[in-house]
Amino acid sequence: MQKDILLYISDQHAWQQQGYAGDRVVRTPNLDRIAAEGTAMQNACTAYPVCVPARMSMLSGQLASRCRVMSNMMALDSNRVTFAHCLDAAGYETVLCGRMHFVGPDQRHGFSKRIAGEFTAIYHNRPSEAFARERGVHDKTPQGGPSCLSIIGGGDSPTLAYDRYVVERAEKYLQGSYEKPQFLCVGTYGPHHPYVAPKELYKYYYDRVFIPEESFSYPEHPAITGRLLRDTDPEVVRAVRAAYYGMVEFEDHQIGRVYDAFQAYLKRTGREGVFLYVSDHGEHAGYRGYYGKNTFYDPSVHVPMLFAGDGIGRGRRYMGAVSLMDIGPTLCDIAGAMTPPDIDGISLAPQLEGGEDDLERIVLAEVGGDIRIRTQEFSYGQMACNSRYKFIHYDGYDVDDILFDRKEDPQESVNRIGEQPELARKMRKLLRERCAPVEKIRERAEKFNENLKILGRCDYDDETERWHAPESARHFPDPMVSSRLTRAH
Repeated sequence: MQKDILLYISDQHAWQQQGYAGDRVVRTPNLDRIAAEGTAMQNACTAYPVCVPARMSMLSGQLASRCRVMSNMMALDSNRVTFAHCLDAAGYETVLCGRMHFVGPDQRHGFSKRIAGEFTAIYHNRPSEAFARERGVHDKTPQGGPSCLSIIGGGDSPTLAYDRYVVERAEKYLQGSYEKPQFLCVGTYGPHHPYVAPKELYKYYYDRVFIPEESFSYPEHPAITGRLLRDTDPEVVRAVRAAYYGMVEFEDHQIGRVYDAFQAYLKRTGREGVFLYVSDHGEHAGYRGYYGKNTFYDPSVHVPMLFAGDGIGRGRRYMGAVSLMDIGPTLCDIAGAMTPPDIDGISLAPQLEGGEDDLERIVLAEVGGDIRIRTQEFSYGQMACNSRYKFIHYDGYDVDDILFDRKEDPQESVNRIGEQPELARKMRKLLRERCAPVEKIRERAEKFNENLKILGRCDYDDETERWHAPESARHFPDPMVSSRLTRAH
């Protein structure tokens, strides 16, 4: 009998903010429970620390430069097989409940149906001029850049409302009975900014969060200097971290609800099942004065990845490096399905069944690879890491290559490349072999921007795949903390 599979994917949850990961402040009883009942991948990395490329890499099993999705504006080719297609071909009902951040008219990519709509805009024209005119959930929601610090504090928000909606739909679906084996993917938006947590959680964490002040003095890599939002004001950092921790606890509660509903479903139907929790990338939350993602620092690329269920080792901590791109081949292996062709990920099924930790395996990630429309700047970075070392390279900055020893230097403050030149060369060589050539990446980016000039002007109005926030969630209630207006809380 094929096992039912439930994948819960959140947005922007850093690995560090979990109790079982060692954080003594955050309260994540459900994630801690799942980790105790299953296997925790302690060194899981995203394939790209931005939403759409990370998710399309996960679905396709390919690096962003190979599946050709290198920004939030790009769409995955509908001819590209995803692991959802493979599960469908193996007889599964492939159900998407909530967020996957597909771009363009194809909102399926292997899912047979959707039972909860998308949070963000789905067409190329929405992130441009039309995005500013769109009414509803985006009116009062700072989505990125400097605006993400315009609202910080405690209250309700479209993010929290959306996640409650998605989880309610998932719980309702799991009350049913189905002939086919089920692959249910539950996608929420938290703990992605805006940095607004439920009031009681924001107040709880405000005086408890740790402010990594020493990290503010670390020098910026020249490839990212001036490119990312940076604010080292300790009061801003405290407010952001308090809100982020509260959002993580809120998300932990939602995960627990879905996990319990899935266990009840399996018990009622007598079926076997596997539960997987993962996030698409992490969140700096003020680390080094950064917010959001877009770097290769640990808070941005290190993500939670938890497996639990039938055939999964209990209480296991797997220390080898793994990738978001491993999810597809792993789930296909569990399901007895074909895997997408020509992938960069591997199946983790042997490790989930008790196989030895592969501490030498190297996983890869990318960032950039697009051309900013306003400035016409091109940037592209690469990362290779194993269970201990992380190599970082940016195009045009060869002399600034970095090798961090994550075991001896978890804050990633000392460049050890002079101590391990052979390892650095090995990782650099692997990146050259596996990632698309930078010249090709730049050429594709130029062609995409030419196409976007037309796509961004198209007047799409089909919003049937979207979720629209109720009026009560469109306006942030008092009390709030604005990092630019008041410090009171």
